[in-house]
Amino acid sequence: MGGVLDYTLAVFLAILHASASSLEAISRNSPNSRLFPHVSGHVLQPKHTAVKGPKATNKFWTNWIISDAVAGNGAVHAIYPMPYVLKLGSSRELKASHNPEPTMWYQDGRLKDRDGSRLELYRTPFVGEFALGAVELGGQHDFQLVSEGIFGIHVEVKNDQANASMVYPIYSGMAYVSARYSGATPKVTTERRSFGDVTAFNKLQKVKPGVWRVSTGHHPLSRRPAEIRIYVLDANLRFVDDTFELALSCDAYCLVLNKPLEGWVRAAHVVAPEDAEVLDAHARAILVGWDLEVEDGSVRYKFQLAEGHDVPELLHWAYAHHEKMLQQKPSGQTRMANLTASQAPTKGTMRGVLGNEWHLEVPFFNQTDALDFLPKANLTDRRELLAAEANQSLQWLQKNWRAAMFKSDYYFSGKGFQKVASVCLLAEQLLSPQQSEACSDLLGQAFQCLLTREKKQDCVGAPKGLVYDMDWGGLPSALGYNAQWHSNPVLHCMLADFGNSCYNDHHYHFGYFVVAGAILAKLRPEWVNNTDFVDYVDGLVRDTSNPSSEDEYFPRFRSFDWFDLHSWSRGLAPNPAGKDEESISEELNLHYGIHLWGRQTGRASLQKMGAAMLALAITTVQEFFLMSQGNPHHPQDYARNRAAGLLLQNEARYSTYFGNRFEYIHGIQMLPLTPALMLARTPEFNKLEWSEILCNLPLSTADRWTSILLTGNLAMFDPETAFERLQKMSPQKMDDGLTKAWALYWANAQANGGKGNWSCGKPPFHGPRVCPTGQYRSGVQCVACPAGTYNNLTNQTSHEAAWMP
Repeated sequence: MGGVLDYTLAVFLAILHASASSLEAISRNSPNSRLFPHVSGHVLQPKHTAVKGPKATNKFWTNWIISDAVAGNGAVHAIYPMPYVLKLGSSRELKASHNPEPTMWYQDGRLKDRDGSRLELYRTPFVGEFALGAVELGGQHDFQLVSEGIFGIHVEVKNDQANASMVYPIYSGMAYVSARYSGATPKVTTERRSFGDVTAFNKLQKVKPGVWRVSTGHHPLSRRPAEIRIYVLDANLRFVDDTFELALSCDAYCLVLNKPLEGWVRAAHVVAPEDAEVLDAHARAILVGWDLEVEDGSVRYKFQLAEGHDVPELLHWAYAHHEKMLQQKPSGQTRMANLTASQAPTKGTMRGVLGNEWHLEVPFFNQTDALDFLPKANLTDRRELLAAEANQSLQWLQKNWRAAMFKSDYYFSGKGFQKVASVCLLAEQLLSPQQSEACSDLLGQAFQCLLTREKKQDCVGAPKGLVYDMDWGGLPSALGYNAQWHSNPVLHCMLADFGNSCYNDHHYHFGYFVVAGAILAKLRPEWVNNTDFVDYVDGLVRDTSNPSSEDEYFPRFRSFDWFDLHSWSRGLAPNPAGKDEESISEELNLHYGIHLWGRQTGRASLQKMGAAMLALAITTVQEFFLMSQGNPHHPQDYARNRAAGLLLQNEARYSTYFGNRFEYIHGIQMLPLTPALMLARTPEFNKLEWSEILCNLPLSTADRWTSILLTGNLAMFDPETAFERLQKMSPQKMDDGLTKAWALYWANAQANGGKGNWSCGKPPFHGPRVCPTGQYRSGVQCVACPAGTYNNLTNQTSHEAAWMP
């Protein structure tokens, strides 16, 4: 077992090294126990992990460390490092899917007012092309995570009696599926089937010592076979000699090496025949660790490779936004590989990149780093009107501040905190010093309720409080942490406070408090000397965005994915479609808040980190989430929805978790209103979204969502019309996170003054329902299936719509 022990030590050293970064720890202290009582016994315990200390809850692999009778066994679900999708088989083999054929559903009239020419949903079925396992390892042998970073994990499976083990290094964007063998006999399997003369594995050919090619057979969810390249390497990363042979076995359902291996097996899907040469050339470069550096407007990926003899450059997959940022790199540092583009389940195709280090130049960083609290506004003509509205809002809040800020849960309470804080900014700008002070007093009183956790008269309705969870390392809501009094404590955890207790949506919820805290620090600088206040806001930032392994109490970057370059929700609730992102604008709000909080507390590194994350998220939002004309990353008929809605790792759904009204799907991408939102949502995109979709909605002045759409869209390309319509709305009919004063100030501040030149497009087209047997969906029409094909009625269309039997 010396080989695997040496390898495991090397893995830990690589991961430890990968944690070193120019990103500075916010704090190295234990979370303030007065603010966050330290507890253990979370209702959902980590499973299948040997990782000590804080653990990731919102990364692509979290499914595999959750197992519960109510929540489900996440280990049976896929994980999504992209472009490969992975599952663990019954013998703990690592199964890989690289299916380029998504299944698509059109909006078919079952949902009111939907457009039958647009897609409602697409997802990609798992097709197990190949799996890496071992003869000596079976279902009785468990797996565990032995290391965890911010880009990936190492998973170990072992049989102590046979002195055999495997370790799978799994990273975002990996170009090969890999396993490190120690005393185990490699066994490659497939989920493909034998059908007629075509067997599960076909045409096994030894290309050269250590390199084989094989093609796959039939699968009901794929119409095309796959060619797989298989590589066998010794411990020094050299291709094995001719004494190693890979042979068909198990009635052509598996390939078995002729003897145990101390070394590696790697496999890759060959998308096009001409790709084989590049894959062969870089197969000996194996990623085992990944370092991140962030400096102002640049991000550096530094890959650690397994040590071996004369190792070539790393081949790795990049998304479209990576490729654009890499094009601004210093020449010669990295280069695009001559590979066919690789289809990911969502976010389009990925391209191969060669290089042991990536240098990404971040667009928007200069703008995000310069953002202030208020959008710049010309107040000459409307100052008196806006001041009157601000005064009216302040007078209402002085009587109703508790009702505005204390909603019991962290989400709606957070919206209330930022709502009041925005009025305080307007009071500073438009009203007297005494009125500004009166407003900031209200905000300070509300924060004091969070700090003291007292249930006194002034704090009735405040959120129950956060705890420091020693099991996972985070700050979940106490409301559902371990509610044994509840008839179903696990379900209660996943639902209470919108799942906050199970680490769902922290980057949405806590961003509101971080922005409000930064505003209080601006208006009342003496609050920065309040240790509890700083610890509280710092705690929210550490929980969501801890940048350093030197902070041993929180996982690094719980929410933000430094490969996908945006955040993920979902927390501890397993999901076969992976993590999701629903409200891009609320994510931007957190990064914006971190930038402001760092500035107000005099910590340049924190300010720069927030600005960098915000700039990267804005880049990602414009690439994948707000879909302009010609967006190449989603099917054309889905991109015409303009808002991605719910974007999961293996699914795009034009809906939300709380309903499928157009107002919800689009509006949740527009709140809250901050200068950061103005960078993400361009006037051109807003005009397109409005004229194609939103202008056809009734937009009643009695509907709170109307205030969101008028401010988060119309005002940003036609501010005069939006201002006029907002003036007609009652202050009591605004969104609960928005005041009429802030809405009018926002509309007045938009740079594109005057009335916009636009016309409203056609209302939604109502297409047919599911096509009958023998027909398939082609756009809005049902068309007869070609001879020898059929439509299985589980979908309305695929790329070619009709399936071979």
